[in-house]
Amino acid sequence: MLASLFMSLIGGIRAIHTVRAFHSGQEWRDTNGQPIDAHGGGFLRVGSVYYWYGSARNGLSPACCHDRGINLYTSSDLYNWNFSGRVLSAFNGSSTGNGLDLERPKVVRCSSTGKYVMWVRGTGEGNTPQLLAVATSDAPTGPFVFAGNRSDPFHTVNAGNPLLPEGYQYADATLFEDPRTGRAYVYWRTRVNPQNTGFRAMELTSDCLAVRPESDTQLFQTANREAPAVFYANDRFYLWTSGTRGWEPTTTHLYTADAPLGCFNCSGLNNSLGWLIGWQPPPIPEPGQPGNQKPDQPGEWAFGSQSTYILQNPLYKSGSSLAPFVYIADRWTPTNTTSFGTYVWLPLFIDPRNASRVRVVWCESWRLDNITSPFRE
Repeated sequence: MLASLFMSLIGGIRAIHTVRAFHSGQEWRDTNGQPIDAHGGGFLRVGSVYYWYGSARNGLSPACCHDRGINLYTSSDLYNWNFSGRVLSAFNGSSTGNGLDLERPKVVRCSSTGKYVMWVRGTGEGNTPQLLAVATSDAPTGPFVFAGNRSDPFHTVNAGNPLLPEGYQYADATLFEDPRTGRAYVYWRTRVNPQNTGFRAMELTSDCLAVRPESDTQLFQTANREAPAVFYANDRFYLWTSGTRGWEPTTTHLYTADAPLGCFNCSGLNNSLGWLIGWQPPPIPEPGQPGNQKPDQPGEWAFGSQSTYILQNPLYKSGSSLAPFVYIADRWTPTNTTSFGTYVWLPLFIDPRNASRVRVVWCESWRLDNITSPFRE
């Protein structure tokens, strides 16, 4: 009887799935052994805990353009992630269908209020319209509650402005908090009325729920930039975007400026290459190069930047040879019926002799504390 009781207790203990390295492009499982379901992710660090917010899409057919809402995972080492649950459900209550799909959630802790504020893109049938919804929570673990009009919280950005009274469409976007000032900014693609829109950025209001109209800045005239990510290093602001090619891998575009709303376009080539003047080599391997080619289609892209986030390496110290940042992206094409897509996490280096040179190194398996820089010291 004791033996039976012992076996029963052992059987009730669930093994914890442990990860010890990043494996780019492979299925990534959480500590319960389930595929991580957090696509188009946004990340937040509070103390020693990391929070990964992303769209819940695993098992859906097709994976676009309905989802279940926003999932949350937490981690203390960036390798092993615990599923915390659904922190914001898809919004299906409006007559327009806005919010059937919630994409690219980005969260900041508002410095003036202490609230956790999520900006998320919502769409209806056919992936339109593309609108903004803002949600808040008292804790990073949620639950998040939509702000504003509870019957339909989705809206354009900066409605009533002189150039476009109806407001800007809200497509691929990211939030960024200036580490020097605590001010928050939004960067996003908009295509409606293209002569007045393009790719834009604005400062958020002090409560982080809206934008400051006077800060409205067109960074690029073209709207063909998406998957933005912003990071700060070497007293410069870096803006990483991709081209627009649906869910297919595409070109990389990387720019710098001396201010969050600075002249990023002054630093780059606004063409099909897209990286900064003088890149050698480009930020990611070109199609057909090792680590970025399809085995059955030489010369074709294996990965690009459809959904990007740049996260600081917690082990990096100034002057060390470790990668200062981690490049995070989705590989959007489903590989099986369980997992919508896989994740690509790679080390991002900045040349210590030239801060305008950035390189993401392809590694099928790597750790934060063990990777070689492509730049000579």
